[in-house]
Amino acid sequence: MSGKIINIGVVGAGAVASSVHLPILSRRSDLFKVSAVADFNIDSANHLADRFGIPSDARFSSAYEMISSGKIEAIAIINSGSHCDLVVAALDAGLNVFCEKPLAYSQEEMGRIEKSLAASTGELMIGYMKTYDQAVTRAKAAIGTKRPRTVDVVVLHPSGESQLATTEISVKAFPASKELIAGFKKSAHELAVQAIGEAAATAFGDEYADIILGSIVHEFSVLRALDIHLTQIDFVDRWPADSRSESFIINGRTDDGVRVSIRWFYLDKYPMYQEEVRWLSEEEGHHIIFPSPYILHVPTKLITTTRHGLDHEVSTFESYQPAFEIELVAFHALATTGKQPYEPISAGFEDLNISQKIALQICKNEGIKPGGNLPNA
Repeated sequence: MSGKIINIGVVGAGAVASSVHLPILSRRSDLFKVSAVADFNIDSANHLADRFGIPSDARFSSAYEMISSGKIEAIAIINSGSHCDLVVAALDAGLNVFCEKPLAYSQEEMGRIEKSLAASTGELMIGYMKTYDQAVTRAKAAIGTKRPRTVDVVVLHPSGESQLATTEISVKAFPASKELIAGFKKSAHELAVQAIGEAAATAFGDEYADIILGSIVHEFSVLRALDIHLTQIDFVDRWPADSRSESFIINGRTDDGVRVSIRWFYLDKYPMYQEEVRWLSEEEGHHIIFPSPYILHVPTKLITTTRHGLDHEVSTFESYQPAFEIELVAFHALATTGKQPYEPISAGFEDLNISQKIALQICKNEGIKPGGNLPNA
């Protein structure tokens, strides 16, 4: 790997940047120099910049000003909401781009990003940190080309506040202004209308953006790492439908008939985050147990069960290496050598297509007129 130190700018001064990305980027000073930070809320940007020693002339309230400042050669886009405009601007400027999921909310956004990447001298990577977890890597190697009968995923998702309580987060917060919040909400609704139509955006646009593409998309990426590509959605249930504290059950299948179930539960006061993925065939099983991703040194566990005649063997592997760090090391390799761990455009389209199939199923269940990019609009 090249020993070049990359000048990187970070967009977003919120909880995840504060607790995960910036601590890792700062610790890996052999690979990165955090040269700038940008956030619409300049108070948050200044507070985080003070903490990580970023100079006063490298703090921006506009990410676009940071992109054109000449101070950075790579960018980590970690802010909430749509990333498309920033990704396109950074690629058009020739920067190497690390973008937290989701890459896009609509087919139009994906088309714009695909066009910019094709013309750019920069590279693009999507933040699927769980696919870099060593337990996932180990499971993938053990599975090889074998196919399962079923893959079952369960996610217990407490509030973000409880997940971040024991992290390296800076405890001081600077709430955004009412004007900024109103602007974000208006933009988010317009994107949801573009993606799923006016009626669906009004009924569940926030859930489409924040839960399906904002959280469940991680499950899609882990499934994809295990060569499980959902192409058909058979069943979706969400409840209660009038609350952000929702639960989702999603049943689908791959082209070769592997059944997949995803059960995602938002449990505000649940004591801990947990995600489990069970890969099962007639002859063996692989069970991955993820802790909260924001607590960096709690192990992910892989339990593998295999049969030997009348006997069976159970082995356990635990990885303490933070998946976020392995991912950022891979981004450095991408920026310095062009070695791409996966094709980001096809991954982004796959995320988007399956999310929109889920949205269409919700529309059918709840008598909502589909629109936007949804089939039968």
